[in-house]
Amino acid sequence: MNITTIIELENMEVERFTGAKLVFAQEQISENIVETCVECFQVEGSNKTLSTEDGMQLVFSQLKQKGIIPSKVEDFSFEMPSCGQLKTKNEDEIEVPQKVIISYMS
Repeated sequence: MNITTIIELENMEVERFTGAKLVFAQEQISENIVETCVECFQVEGSNKTLSTEDGMQLVFSQLKQKGIIPSKVEDFSFEMPSCGQLKTKNEDEIEVPQKVIISYMS
């Protein structure tokens, strides 16, 4: 029997673990729908970027070091914030998705 564990993290927590800010990209799907998703991580105080895979590997490793994820777990999957959203009347205000999901089986 496999047990799947899901860990939900706020964007701020992921940024703290990686030492990098989430970089969001927006794509206009239609006149009233905008899709927002994570493009990469921007390392704080630098021009260096990390791919989402490398950033999430850092998060996974740190969660293992803290004992939140058992040390025997080697594989994981993740979902980065992404959403299709309707444009609002106040189009200057960007609504950024706020949850990152890590899951693993044990």
